[in-house]
Amino acid sequence: MVLPPNDQVMEDLNLTGLRDEAVKDYGAWHESNVSDESLKAQFRQACNLALANGLDLRLIYEDQDPSFFIDKGIVVGIARQFVRDVGQWVKCVRNVTLDDQATQAAA
Repeated sequence: MVLPPNDQVMEDLNLTGLRDEAVKDYGAWHESNVSDESLKAQFRQACNLALANGLDLRLIYEDQDPSFFIDKGIVVGIARQFVRDVGQWVKCVRNVTLDDQATQAAA
């Protein structure tokens, strides 16, 4: 079952910066959450597929289509996480960014 994208996450996906860099950062975040090298390689491959096909995080989140990645050789679990976790990553990045801004303002 595909759930409609959360409106707040969609608003948060108006990230500043380069779209391709956001995809790379997202892929690196996934890699940092696993220790197995084969899983890290699968996340790198998913990231490379997204970039090669012009997909930014907003498109990945809107589509909610892990089958795109699965059909291109990404294992099911990695594909599902890569599509599903965009909102979680945005919230983590947004919190870090807000914390950094507050720290800089206090200094």
